[in-house]
Amino acid sequence: MFPIAQILCLFCLSTGSPPYPQVSTRAGDIWYTHESLPHQRHLLRLSTTDFILDSTPYRMERLQAFAANFAAGTCPRGFTLTDADRPSWPKIHTRYARQFVFRCR
Repeated sequence: MFPIAQILCLFCLSTGSPPYPQVSTRAGDIWYTHESLPHQRHLLRLSTTDFILDSTPYRMERLQAFAANFAAGTCPRGFTLTDADRPSWPKIHTRYARQFVFRCR
C-alpha cells in the first residue's frame, strides 16, 4: 500500500462518527433509557402507556416503582432515588413520562 494511502486510512479511522441517539428499552408497559453519569449517579428516563381505566397518580406510582426496582438492581449496596423533573416546567394534567436520578452508595 502506498504511504499516502496508509496515512489517509489512519486519518479516516481516527475520526469519530457522530453520537447515536439512545434507543428505549421496553419492560412491560414501560419504556426506559439509562445513562451513567459521573460520581456513581445514573439518569433514568421513563415513559408509559395508558390503560383503559388509568389515572395520572397511578401512572406516576408505576413509574416510581419501576425506578426503585431498576435502581435496586443496578446498585447492590443501596441507592438514593430523586425526581429529576424540573420544577419550572409547567404542570401537565396528564403525564406519561418521568425522569429519575439515583446514586449508588
